[in-house]
Amino acid sequence: MKRKNSARQMSSANVPMPDLQASSDAEEAFLLRERVAAVVARERASFHTPGHKGRVEAFSSKRNLNLDIGFDVTELPGLDDLSRPEGILLQLEERLAKLFGARESFISVNGASACLMASLMAAASLGKRILVPANLHRSAVSGLALSGLEPVWYQPQWNSDFGFFEEVSPAAIEKALKENAVSALLLVSPTYQGAMSDVAAISSLCRKHNVLLIVDEAHGAHLLCDEILPSSAMMWADIVVHSMHKTLPGLTQTGVLHIGNHSPFALNNLRSLLTMVQSSSPSYPLMVSIEGIVDYLETDAGIAKLWSATELSEKLRNGAERAERYEIYEPRNGEPWHVLIRPKFETDFQRELQSRGVGIEAMFGRAALFLMGTGNNFDDLFLTVDALRDISEGATSAGSNVQKLDAPPLFKQAMSPAAVLRLPSDVVRIENALGRVSSECIAPCPPGTPVVVPGQFIEKESLAYLLQFTGIRSLRVVQKI
Repeated sequence: MKRKNSARQMSSANVPMPDLQASSDAEEAFLLRERVAAVVARERASFHTPGHKGRVEAFSSKRNLNLDIGFDVTELPGLDDLSRPEGILLQLEERLAKLFGARESFISVNGASACLMASLMAAASLGKRILVPANLHRSAVSGLALSGLEPVWYQPQWNSDFGFFEEVSPAAIEKALKENAVSALLLVSPTYQGAMSDVAAISSLCRKHNVLLIVDEAHGAHLLCDEILPSSAMMWADIVVHSMHKTLPGLTQTGVLHIGNHSPFALNNLRSLLTMVQSSSPSYPLMVSIEGIVDYLETDAGIAKLWSATELSEKLRNGAERAERYEIYEPRNGEPWHVLIRPKFETDFQRELQSRGVGIEAMFGRAALFLMGTGNNFDDLFLTVDALRDISEGATSAGSNVQKLDAPPLFKQAMSPAAVLRLPSDVVRIENALGRVSSECIAPCPPGTPVVVPGQFIEKESLAYLLQFTGIRSLRVVQKI
């Protein structure tokens, strides 16, 4: 079954396709363009970012989206200036604020990463310490280094069956707020796997303690219609960070930074801080793709697309259940567009899916994360359900029992990320890092969650975890004095 009207197929139709299974020497000779074309041509159903899935109809609106190379221009007369918008870009930001229910919204051409960095820099004006989760994105660690904030780490609930962090309970946040004098709290909701925290309750606790609430909702920009989807953090948080390309159809590297409509904090310098951490040459194709999202989601057809993607997500779960021999991750409180499926039999699951033209977002042990987007359609669903059934029927051996996984030890800071980056450093073999202070952030992507952070004191427990689970061979550490 082939994609219909696929922009990916059209763009790669006349490009010779190299053999991706060739030797490593031959692979090195490939041009990047050829490698991308080969990967795209091989894939018939995309369940990874970006949310447009290579289909121009994901932007379908009152006018066609045409992003040819001629759109790659600079700040010409009439095109406004993203650092100080007064015209067409300001109008687009005002439309974004209205669509998402924000007091103000700011465009990012450096993704949600720049938005997170700017948010933490803004929090530094309120105090020196911030509560941050162990499942934060690595860009938030960059924000800690840029802002000078001292992190106070907390652990969300841990899922030992699948091996990742989930939501954090309001009770845990209340305890952390009582025990630590902080001026801000960072929360990841939804998580990379789709678990959601009770932002309303956590917001009430932050108000009580006069703490700024920043929500990394990069994986939840599609939470716009609470008739079918969980409510967005926009209803309660002071600052919300959105990626426009993970589930929505923005081009990769698009993001939006929002100030909550009901926030008691002024946050007047947020645009200036965002300007400091993103390019001074903003990409107009990226910004035009954001406009395409707004055009579409302002229409009934756009909202219908959210309904459709939600329906596809549920049918994918149902299809996996009917195929049997699969286990589906069900968070206590989750959003439906993240579908995590694990076979109950021995197989190279990702390779088997890829051989049938199905691309996934990431693997967690034996479980595959299927990330739905507005570009997905029923052809993708049928192909994938058939693939799941085929893989299951072809398996000859039952899977071994899934080993329970312990949560990684909580980071222990010897000094702040900002302080450690000003000190001379050396690279040592990982087994020689015991008792040393890390001078770098290591966060394999996806999902970009740190396993080591700058300023971390390497204890026996953390070293044992790094040796057993990460494959890290060396670490940059602060020089001994």
